[in-house]
Amino acid sequence: MSEVSHCCCKVLVDLAVIPMGGNGLDELVFASFETVQRHGGAQWWLSVSTCQICRQDWMIAQDERIYDNYYIRRIAAETKRDIVEWDLWPDEFLTYEKVLRLGRSYGRYFKFVDSCSPALVTTIFDLRQERPDISIEEMADLLHISVPHTVGLLAG
Repeated sequence: MSEVSHCCCKVLVDLAVIPMGGNGLDELVFASFETVQRHGGAQWWLSVSTCQICRQDWMIAQDERIYDNYYIRRIAAETKRDIVEWDLWPDEFLTYEKVLRLGRSYGRYFKFVDSCSPALVTTIFDLRQERPDISIEEMADLLHISVPHTVGLLAG
């Protein structure tokens, strides 16, 4: 790994949305980050990193299924300590539904070439597992697809 001599932390807002790929912004931002803790398990998308230049800590939600974004929240050292020592994670990115709500509010939508994409199918079932009472309309809205399309994906 090459040595990094710069960071982007000072120019990032406290909750930043970083698109994956494309213009290379994600590579630039994450070049100085080192992963400190991964949540793992059911929250596979969630981690904490520290900038190796300025020592700023960040909680990161990674959504490569639907909106192709990283959502990064600037966190205090105490919050990082609670996560690393006690496995006490802030609620903000703790469910995939919350992560998708951020993606939906960001406003950059994709149309899947494969209308039965495994990413859509897996996400629908993950949402239902996370919150069994989630409505079909809520799932459709989170995934930016139609209600009939959502019903069809649920039916298999």
